[in-house]
Amino acid sequence: MRKITLLTLLLFTCYVVNAQQLDTTKEIPAIKQLVQHYEDAWNRHDPQGLADNYDTDATWVNWFGAYYKGREDIRYHYQIVHTSYFKNTQYYTRAIEDVTFLKPDVAIAHVRTGLSGDSRYPGQTFEFRRMIILTKQQGKWLIKAGQNAKLDPGVK
Repeated sequence: MRKITLLTLLLFTCYVVNAQQLDTTKEIPAIKQLVQHYEDAWNRHDPQGLADNYDTDATWVNWFGAYYKGREDIRYHYQIVHTSYFKNTQYYTRAIEDVTFLKPDVAIAHVRTGLSGDSRYPGQTFEFRRMIILTKQQGKWLIKAGQNAKLDPGVK
């Protein structure tokens, strides 16, 4: 009887653990779509479109280490830079390197990107690795926090 009880408990535990595993077949494409929306908004030089990818209380650290808190602060930053030194830039996504789900509604992604046309650095193209923490709210993935790191030449 004790063996049957232990076996039943073991099977139930396996069932619960398996039932909690996330089906990423819908989540990964949704996160890829968010990354594409960001790229599209950048290349339209659309500060509101860029900010719409962030949660209302998101934080962002740019490649120079400047810190922005809240969607409105992030939008304002994009408004300033896209009417000055980023107004002729082209931004591209090279790859989404990985997506790790911490919970069904929380993920971390590393995204390789590039940028050309920064008027402060004529003729130069920069490569970046963005780390973003995403949360899913009301069925939509948004950036909760992130940081951009400029890659030195030769960094993979």
